[in-house]
Amino acid sequence: MSALAIISEVESALNGASSEKRTDILRRVTDLFVASSDNCSEAQADVFDGVMGQLISHVESRAAIELSNRLSSVSNAPRETVRRLANNDDVEVAAPVLLRSNRLTDNDIIEIAKLKSQAHLAKIAARPALSTDVTDVLVDYGNAQVANELANNAGAQFSQLGIAKLVMRADGDERLTNSIAQRHDIPPRQFQQLLMQATDVVRKKLLADAPPERRAVIEQVLEEISAQSVPRRVARQAMAIAQQTMAALSQDTALFQTKLIEFANEKRIPELIAGLSIISGVSNDEVEQLFYSPNELGMLVFCKSLSLDWQRAEMLILATPNAQTFEQEQLDELAAHYDRLSVASAQRLLRFWQGRQAVVRAMGKKMA
Repeated sequence: MSALAIISEVESALNGASSEKRTDILRRVTDLFVASSDNCSEAQADVFDGVMGQLISHVESRAAIELSNRLSSVSNAPRETVRRLANNDDVEVAAPVLLRSNRLTDNDIIEIAKLKSQAHLAKIAARPALSTDVTDVLVDYGNAQVANELANNAGAQFSQLGIAKLVMRADGDERLTNSIAQRHDIPPRQFQQLLMQATDVVRKKLLADAPPERRAVIEQVLEEISAQSVPRRVARQAMAIAQQTMAALSQDTALFQTKLIEFANEKRIPELIAGLSIISGVSNDEVEQLFYSPNELGMLVFCKSLSLDWQRAEMLILATPNAQTFEQEQLDELAAHYDRLSVASAQRLLRFWQGRQAVVRAMGKKMA
């Protein structure tokens, strides 16, 4: 049957026809398009687009899933139809085109990633190729499963900030740590931070599972880590006194903020941690963990989540033990990351990190 003949049936199919009839017409329209797709111009594809678009809203999910599967590998599939399928709330309908269709632009995918379910994001994370713009959004919005799927995807490209955020999310997550460690595009400094925050059990597993050429790299990083001195954490008594001091100052907001910067410059760590806990609502223990973290992104994210300007954030970051070895190039890179990182993104990442730490603490109590 010709395209015109099938198209003429669409109106009648939408007026009182059974679901089976509508599905049959959609299938015949799809057959005709797929059979002629090699010679189909964009203008002709647009005609099919209009017809399919009308029918999709009037067929059952099983028909939409079939259509999604059939169009997912067609290089010139009707663009709007593919977008509608990809945006379907039913992930079984959306999955084929989310996984495979080249008709979805980065902007299409980013919009879906920001609005749809984690199941949708997991399908996107498994696409054969992903740009840095897309992976940045997936790291921001995806749950642990999405992050792991992304880390395992050899076709995923990451920005410097994106891979740094993924490493921060791996703190306390053995599966994600292992997935990131298998990548060959992770920068040396992020790889070192990944291993520094990993437990001894995870480090040994990574070493045991690594191929010979990778094992040598891990052994070298572990040697560098063992040669570094571990900063002393704040004594509980000193922290209790600092909390009282900062609580008394917190009644005067201007004085409190001035004192925070003063304490950062003077390296008065207990007062600084206690003060940051008060203004953020993040627990003392979590602020202290971020402060002493080998991953400099932790404090950077924390400061950005508070909407601090870079001048104040830099003073706080420079007070951390990790910053004592920073060179100007590293500071410039952090400043660039800080400028690029949005407050909303920082707050999401901080929540992900806190959630993971809560899981780690719960598991620790259960095993104790």
